[in-house]
Amino acid sequence: MLKTFILSNYYLQLLSFKLIRIYLLFTTDTVIGHNAMIGFSSKLEGNNKFGENSKFIGSKIGYASYISNNTNLQNVKIGRYSSIGPNVITIHGTHPTSVFVSTHPSFFSTDFTPSYTKKQLFKEKPTPLNDEEPYITLIGNDVWVGASVNIIEGVKLGDGCIVAAGSLVNKDVEPYSIVGGVPAKHIRYRFEPNEIKFLLKLKWWNKSKEWIQQNSFSFTDIKQLIEFQKKNK
Repeated sequence: MLKTFILSNYYLQLLSFKLIRIYLLFTTDTVIGHNAMIGFSSKLEGNNKFGENSKFIGSKIGYASYISNNTNLQNVKIGRYSSIGPNVITIHGTHPTSVFVSTHPSFFSTDFTPSYTKKQLFKEKPTPLNDEEPYITLIGNDVWVGASVNIIEGVKLGDGCIVAAGSLVNKDVEPYSIVGGVPAKHIRYRFEPNEIKFLLKLKWWNKSKEWIQQNSFSFTDIKQLIEFQKKNK
């Protein structure tokens, strides 16, 4: 009720952003750039950074992940140790591209004014990732999203993947793959299949800070990391 009331008033929204900013600066280890906006329903795991003029609304960000200047993310769940470049945005809503005579929402949406339909005729928004969380788009762990990437909501970026700068991501991206282009297409995998399997099983991002610190020397070479882990089982 309170959230709906605040969101209905522009000035109350601005005030809430300022209060959240002050609260986070004094109570967490978060770095918040000038004019960055973090919604009050957003969740932060810690050691996060938000670039200047960025917006992070109704979303969750994992430990040590950051978003850069002018990035606008809504209803997104970000894993740990992910790097989001500048000017990255999530694109919301979709329109029919065939059969329907018009792409305008007045012919298929009950949420639009004017509306010429008494019931919703086209699914504009994807369903949340799961029943327990409201997030629609997933950016996994150890993901690098380059500058000026557009992400269609509902897309899942797998752990360890890389999205080249300037790409339009309109479908799921496999773990540890590199994609790029408009629309984004598969370029190559970062590692060999057995190495990817090892990393997805290891899930190092879920390890303690102490474990990561002790093993960080082997992170410069995937083969060295695998060998070291085999010797220390």
